[in-house]
Amino acid sequence: MKKKDTSYVKEQITMALLRLMEKKEFDSINITDIVKEAMVGRASFYRNFQDKTDVLKQYLMLLIKNWGKEFEEVGDPNWVKSLFGHYYQYKDFYLLLYRCNMSYLIFDTIKAVSGPRVEQDNISAYFSAWFCGGLFAWIDQWITRGMSETPDEMTLLLQQIDRQSHGK
Repeated sequence: MKKKDTSYVKEQITMALLRLMEKKEFDSINITDIVKEAMVGRASFYRNFQDKTDVLKQYLMLLIKNWGKEFEEVGDPNWVKSLFGHYYQYKDFYLLLYRCNMSYLIFDTIKAVSGPRVEQDNISAYFSAWFCGGLFAWIDQWITRGMSETPDEMTLLLQQIDRQSHGK
């Protein structure tokens, strides 16, 4: 199957699952529901995904990789504001994950992108772990509270905390 065809099928399946998640509990959604909603064959699902959770994992990785590319292209030095902007842009999706009790997928994605690596020395690995935990905790609270603050407001709050922690 061509890459373009694969992308189309994956997008259809992903969007179908998200639509179903708006209407039904995640655990009650089965593969038959997804392929019917996506109007694709069951084989297409299993050619691209291991299970329905894998659909969400792959979508999260796609979103964060796209953010990374956009961030590099723009060259904005404020990566925090840019990252908050990404989460805010996809607010409905992230809030949906929380409604379905799947916040752990966001943490898993953050760890996959920025977490400790086997080849890192101890201090670097521990710093990466600390960074991922802190970043997730910050994003977790924001999403849990409904993402009512804008990315600019979130950036200012983080800057205030940074100043307070350094006694400035």
